[in-house]
Amino acid sequence: MKLSTLVKFINAIKTVSNKVLPYSFQDFLSRKLGNGTYLSQVEFHLVDHCNLNCAHCNHFTPLAPENFCKIEEILEDFKKLKKIFDNIGKIFVVGGEPLLHPELLSLFKPLREIYPKSEIIIITNGILLNKQNDDFFNTLKKYNIAISMTHYPIKVDYEGWINKFNGIGIKAYYFSLDRNKMRKQNLNPKGTNDKNIAFSKCHEKNCHFVRDGKLYVCTPTPNIIFLNNYFNFNFEVKKTDYIDLNKIKSASYINAKFKKPIDFCKYCNDKEIEFDTYKTSKKELSEWVKL
Repeated sequence: MKLSTLVKFINAIKTVSNKVLPYSFQDFLSRKLGNGTYLSQVEFHLVDHCNLNCAHCNHFTPLAPENFCKIEEILEDFKKLKKIFDNIGKIFVVGGEPLLHPELLSLFKPLREIYPKSEIIIITNGILLNKQNDDFFNTLKKYNIAISMTHYPIKVDYEGWINKFNGIGIKAYYFSLDRNKMRKQNLNPKGTNDKNIAFSKCHEKNCHFVRDGKLYVCTPTPNIIFLNNYFNFNFEVKKTDYIDLNKIKSASYINAKFKKPIDFCKYCNDKEIEFDTYKTSKKELSEWVKL
């Protein structure tokens, strides 16, 4: 049998299995066919707070209290993920500002051992880079940790840092080339938006987020708690809006669920996307909510 014919045959099996076979058996087939179970990407907070104060932040960090997430709890979540997903394409270490965490470097050896093939990337605003010692750079290089910079219009020599990192063998790049504009969230507190349209327009539906043993389809859902607490609001997160990693063990089930809108999507923007010039947050409700 020709290789091309074999590939077509395998793909045909996958297509059929994804439609008619139980999720557990789909996982079994994926592993037997040599691909294993796979999640495109996942991110997590290393800290909830930030040393910047950006309006429209989709992590709601201007509203978050100071909190350094526990490394052992983060690793426990990834051990649970490993039981479900053999591989994760990209793992984003985010916040808030992750470089604020005093135990940052202790994360990378055990995380790399759990997911040796994943691309692990720190997302940073770069403000604290000039305070890092040799251990920081040596650890990133040793465990193949990339660094991505948000390129905000602030006094950070992003180009210089990227050149330095790349020059010593650490992958570095811009998270976004245009951070002079911030996308407005325009959340609808009435929850009357069209979930399907909101999901189709969503820029974050592939930004899967893990926290406290739960896996979310997007970033705002688990972090809406900061807005709720600060403004005494009640954007509801239902049990159907996330995956409980202690109960759900099928990668195929999770990937299938994440291709469809969740109930929380009813709060999200289903109109044309609006942008605002980058500015400091005044912690006003209108920065996130369309009243």
